[in-house]
Amino acid sequence: MPYLDHAATTSVRPEVLAAVEPLLATLYGNPSGGHAIGREARRVLDEAREEIADFCGAPAQGVMFTSGGTEADNWVINGVLDASATSEQHRIVTTNIEHKAILEAAHKREKWDALVVEVGVDGLGRVDPHEMADASRGATLVSVMAANNELGTIQDLRSIATEVRRVSPGTVLHTDAVQAAPWLDLAELTQGFDLLTLSSHKLGGLKGTGCLVSRTSVKVAPFLVGGGQELGLRAGTQDAIGAMAMAVALRTAVAERDEATSRIAMLRDRFLAELAKSTGATSTAQGATVLPGHAHVVFPGMVAEELLVAFDRADLQATAGSSCASGATESSHVLRAIGLDRLAVRGAVRFTLGHATTDLDIDEACSIIGRVVAQLR
Repeated sequence: MPYLDHAATTSVRPEVLAAVEPLLATLYGNPSGGHAIGREARRVLDEAREEIADFCGAPAQGVMFTSGGTEADNWVINGVLDASATSEQHRIVTTNIEHKAILEAAHKREKWDALVVEVGVDGLGRVDPHEMADASRGATLVSVMAANNELGTIQDLRSIATEVRRVSPGTVLHTDAVQAAPWLDLAELTQGFDLLTLSSHKLGGLKGTGCLVSRTSVKVAPFLVGGGQELGLRAGTQDAIGAMAMAVALRTAVAERDEATSRIAMLRDRFLAELAKSTGATSTAQGATVLPGHAHVVFPGMVAEELLVAFDRADLQATAGSSCASGATESSHVLRAIGLDRLAVRGAVRFTLGHATTDLDIDEACSIIGRVVAQLR
């Protein structure tokens, strides 16, 4: 059963399972407790925080655990604006291909105290750093995802940070690095940025854990109140096991990164070449620098919903767009933003490879896709 939807979620890494299973029955203490069982949970939580911070080039106190990437993105929008001392209208600058967790949270603030500017991208999903800077003058917050969750296109974050700082040094910079984290050096990638978002289950960790990481002394208002956890910024009993699992997943991804990046990119390229040969499918982001596991394609004359139903019946897992969208088959704002015409959008499918993808998976996937497309045509 080839699973080619790693951008939606990944299988749990064996290293994470090995670390987590012995603790499920014993590490049940509240990390805020003053007794021995609570202190042990606090130790595990703190060690995970320190390890994640190190990989991100951030201080340990800058790692604030959340329930996932969506919560962290929402927290950025509201936390940065609420902590700002300005009495003027806030200005949020982002791109028109961001994750909906950023876009919808930003536009929700328009009802109260913010103006949202969405900077466009080119036909491969790349934002121009100079255009980003021009829109960012006087902005409270600039948020640009490191790599797009649908196309896999990697943004030039360093140039964006340089240009935005040049024209608006007081602006807070945030990047959603959820998709980039398994493949790219986070500390190097996010130089010049204040905040980044991570999600454990995109790394081979457990669902229900993510974090908002602050690399600088930028102020962020509390997201949840009532208990004082996470330096008083996010109340609620912390999940020490989830945090530890995330640290193990990130550690493993970093250790395997060079080998995995090369191996998965080769599998992805072979996959795309075979699809082009057998079905005429075209790569949407051909020519852009993309994450090694992303293969976003258009099947000419086909309908994505019909393809996905047929793929599922044949035991191939894929999706038409962001799996955070309802049913993952609604018209993609990302594909509209890069200028794909209506017919191309109808036939667009996202295949994403990950740490568990094998040569056999690709062989079986190519066979299934070729057979399904021929039958539907």
